[in-house]
Amino acid sequence: MLTMVACGGGAENQAGKAGAGGRRGGRRSAAAVPVKVEKVQRREISNYILANTALEAFQWVDIRSRTSGQVVAIMKEEGDPIIVGSVLARLDSEAARLQVTQMEVAYQDAKRAFERDEKMYQRKLVSDERFENSRAQMDRTYAQLEQARLNLSYTTISSPVEGTLTIRSVEVGNMVTNNLVVFSVADFDPLLARIRIPEKNIGMVAVGQGARVRVESAPNRIFEGRVKMISPVVDPESGTIKVTIEIPGGGDQLLRPGMFASIYIITETHDDALVIPKKSLVLEGEGNQVFIFEENEETGTGTAARKKVTVGFSDNEWLEVLAGLSDNDRIITVGQEGLRPGTAVRLVGAGVSAARKAKSKPGSAEAEGGATRKEDQVVTDSNKTIVPEGDSDAIKVMQERMFGRFPDLKKAYQERVKKDPEVAMDLAKWRAFLGQMREKGVIPQRREG
Repeated sequence: MLTMVACGGGAENQAGKAGAGGRRGGRRSAAAVPVKVEKVQRREISNYILANTALEAFQWVDIRSRTSGQVVAIMKEEGDPIIVGSVLARLDSEAARLQVTQMEVAYQDAKRAFERDEKMYQRKLVSDERFENSRAQMDRTYAQLEQARLNLSYTTISSPVEGTLTIRSVEVGNMVTNNLVVFSVADFDPLLARIRIPEKNIGMVAVGQGARVRVESAPNRIFEGRVKMISPVVDPESGTIKVTIEIPGGGDQLLRPGMFASIYIITETHDDALVIPKKSLVLEGEGNQVFIFEENEETGTGTAARKKVTVGFSDNEWLEVLAGLSDNDRIITVGQEGLRPGTAVRLVGAGVSAARKAKSKPGSAEAEGGATRKEDQVVTDSNKTIVPEGDSDAIKVMQERMFGRFPDLKKAYQERVKKDPEVAMDLAKWRAFLGQMREKGVIPQRREG
């Protein structure tokens, strides 16, 4: 019995030592951090002065009624093109026409009376006073006739300018009064943007200088403009100068008066500049720094190397690099926060591809045609449970079920993935994320028992 116990204990000790040795010998290095990279580019980049304003029409005219009357016809609608003299509406003109007829009769009577008195005056049969009164009466009735004709013309409302009908303020049957705004016509080509720039920048702006315009309705499109006018005075209260930007081609229906626009006055341009995405800058440490991806061709992974860069011009997305990088460098743009020089990194998706290749090797359950359990579909990588892509992806199944029940959870998940892309692949991080959401009340707590 003692012999058996001793032999058994020895076997157990040997097994334990072997297991411990296996764990020590099989201990793996820390998992590579998943990152996204982009190659540095060569492109044009400009320095600019930025200001925001609302676009204005080149010309905006409010058309007013010049007489009183009832609207009997609307000839143009909002959005219709207008030329000079286009009839927009008509008012009831019967009373005005009657007035014209009366004045025509009165003028003819006065004219005949004057002609009679003129003949008699030449024969010295009437006095100078009667002759002058007869002339004045004729002139007076002629002026009244012209006024009546003018009032008749006012019953037809027409446009004095060319452009687009923007506002119609009346309906058929409405009664309008004198000086009431009934239509508005605007000229959209060109459009104007009036901005104010600090007086310290006035030396950087000149008439004819180029400008670029962006609007929220077309964020991926840039419209070209130029400096049309510069105010000769400085506003003493704000210390700014008004600059008017002219934007041709506003008639393409994308730009319209009233749109909020960002105006970039180009002050200098560098061609074929070396640029990187702004999001690649590391906020830690002093100066401007980035991490580049140094790839190990044998393993498919790489390491992160920190580089200090000297920057030049910048715009919304890109940053000019004057020194510190070369054309062949690959910059880490996602996942660089928290990295240290020499940290092992891998491209997002590289670990999944490696895991799928391993599963297809001879001897694996899939290669031998064996059944695969859901638990066997999870690949463990350095104490991290990474779920490969596939039809039975465990995380995706849980996400589809839970996002349908808790919409706020989906929003929080999307924000988290932007900061930590590994949440989408690491089952442990996914579960930790769910725990945090339970603590915040986004999803209900699990019931105990």
